[in-house]
Amino acid sequence: QDKVAKKSKQKKKKVVLDQKVIDARQIGGDDKDSTKDDDEEKELEKEFANWQSKVGMDATKINDSLNPLELYGLKIKESVDPYFSPYYFAERKKLEEATNTTIEIDLDEIERMKIEEEQRAFEDGDLLSTFPDPEALPRQRQLYSREKARLRAETIKRKLTGQNWITKIDELSKKPFYFNIDTGEAIWEKPNVLQMLEANEAARSGGWRILPLKLLVSIMECLVPFPDRNQCGATCRRWHEAATDISFVKHVWPVEMGALAMNDKKLGKNHFRTIADAISAAVPGDTIELGDGHYWVQYPGLVVDIPLRIIGDEVDPSHVVVELSGDILWKNCGWMEGVTIRRPRIATGIASKSDILRIESGGRLDLFHCIFDNHGSFGNTVSMIGNNSGGRWKKASISGGDKSKSGLLLDDNAFAEFTDCEIRDNAGVGVTCRGAA
Repeated sequence: QDKVAKKSKQKKKKVVLDQKVIDARQIGGDDKDSTKDDDEEKELEKEFANWQSKVGMDATKINDSLNPLELYGLKIKESVDPYFSPYYFAERKKLEEATNTTIEIDLDEIERMKIEEEQRAFEDGDLLSTFPDPEALPRQRQLYSREKARLRAETIKRKLTGQNWITKIDELSKKPFYFNIDTGEAIWEKPNVLQMLEANEAARSGGWRILPLKLLVSIMECLVPFPDRNQCGATCRRWHEAATDISFVKHVWPVEMGALAMNDKKLGKNHFRTIADAISAAVPGDTIELGDGHYWVQYPGLVVDIPLRIIGDEVDPSHVVVELSGDILWKNCGWMEGVTIRRPRIATGIASKSDILRIESGGRLDLFHCIFDNHGSFGNTVSMIGNNSGGRWKKASISGGDKSKSGLLLDDNAFAEFTDCEIRDNAGVGVTCRGAA
């Protein structure tokens, strides 16, 4: 038995060794085959690279370099194989199924589902299963219309009184916000209707001095700027803020904004294309604002016979330039600030013997930081004629008076006060005072 067992172990050991030898040979053979395949692939890549460097990337040259067998294989790959691929057959099958499919509608099934849904609504109380008397239908319609009108009136009441807004707390930020129970709108800021109601309540308790600003502006709009609106503005700070609201200012577009100014829809309230249009629409005490740019005033010029304020750029008047043909005749009180008025080159020789600014008939014009340049005309640059005609001027520049005229002419009891002003570059006399001026 010992001998038999010993022989059996030796036999098994030999079988294991033989199997290991076979496996090693197979692995070695596979490695050799793999190395051989790699070498062949490298040779093919090298051959393809050489061929491509000779032929290039042009499609015509590539086709010419192929032999008939290669051309046939390329044609098979491009024209035949795509129509026998699994993807092609799968897409074609889907198309046939979609074409041949017919939708069958089971009307009985749909009707049965409707009955079940109505029955479920009856059980939930969403529908009323009744059989009303035809004679009672007009009465029911009347009740329905009355209830509908009542609900609509309550909605309008809540909108006007602000009762449709409630406050809630945001879960993330823990901050309060306003929620509209009728529309579902949610906002952070206090709604306008609540602000107006609070302002109205404050005005009732505090009197006229704390009336809502919007209401005060509407009241001031009905008043003439001077003297009515001006006097109301002296009542208190709130009324002064309303009397000087920016909506009362008249704006004139410069010529650089010509495309926008020609569109009536974009012109807006209290916006004008020319200074002449703004003066024609102005009432006593109005303010006309000129933005940065150029403004053309055609001959014979402008006439100001009402109290008026003209505002430009108080820092640099050269930003606001009025190209004037003719003159500006000022017959009333007023104020001008930050404007340059000069002669355009094309007007030279046309506006003969014209002053840029003439203050007459007791007119009083106070101004600050303005430039008057009359080069190109044959008149005085500025003339003040008449009893009490004149004004108080500060940081003004007067130039361009003709050699037979003056830069500044004061005549017939005119009175003017000048501070930090320049009168220079005049061909004739700088300042001429006549009579009791």
